[in-house]
Amino acid sequence: MYNFFLILHIICGTLALISAAGSLLTKKGRKQHARFGKVYSSAMMGVAITSTILVSLGGPIFLLFVGIFSAYLVAVGWRLAVNRKGVFTNVDRSLISFGILAIFGLSVSAIDYFLSGENFGFVPLTFAIITTLLVVRQIRRDEKNRGPIGKARITQHVIFMGAGTIATVTAFLLTVISDSILIWLSPTVVGSLLITWYSRSVMQGKIVSKQ
Repeated sequence: MYNFFLILHIICGTLALISAAGSLLTKKGRKQHARFGKVYSSAMMGVAITSTILVSLGGPIFLLFVGIFSAYLVAVGWRLAVNRKGVFTNVDRSLISFGILAIFGLSVSAIDYFLSGENFGFVPLTFAIITTLLVVRQIRRDEKNRGPIGKARITQHVIFMGAGTIATVTAFLLTVISDSILIWLSPTVVGSLLITWYSRSVMQGKIVSKQ
């Protein structure tokens, strides 16, 4: 049973990786981009669900919180894609709660690794910090009762979906290369730089996207 869901987990992750590449290679605002985005979001939800099942079957608890972390990123990214008017609703507030759960779980995982004398604790700690920064940004929107619109909405969509893609690439590299800290964190560093560049390009009008 465990191997079955592990294979299903890998299939979902592979599909997410392929559709993420397709989404990046198609122009924002076009139907092709939206289709790839839907496949990507569905695949990532599959990754989160299979992660939960694998943990219940004896997999490492850290896998569960990484699944929650990834699902949170993609869910918010999807919400930003469809919420063009920037109305902050209970859906957005529920996603904040989901993000807080991810922060808690990742932080506990980091502490557990550190107490065991394993430097791997830096991995969940890094993910927890990233999630905290994103959740704080959402909470500030909730206080203003207003989400981003226009170019700001697009850049936020890129940030959340991009972070989800980083999680997907990381899992892929772990599978085909090794489970070293370098493999865990290098996609985060490289991906963050690319997301920052792309977001600034959108805001400066160098990359035109349908708003």
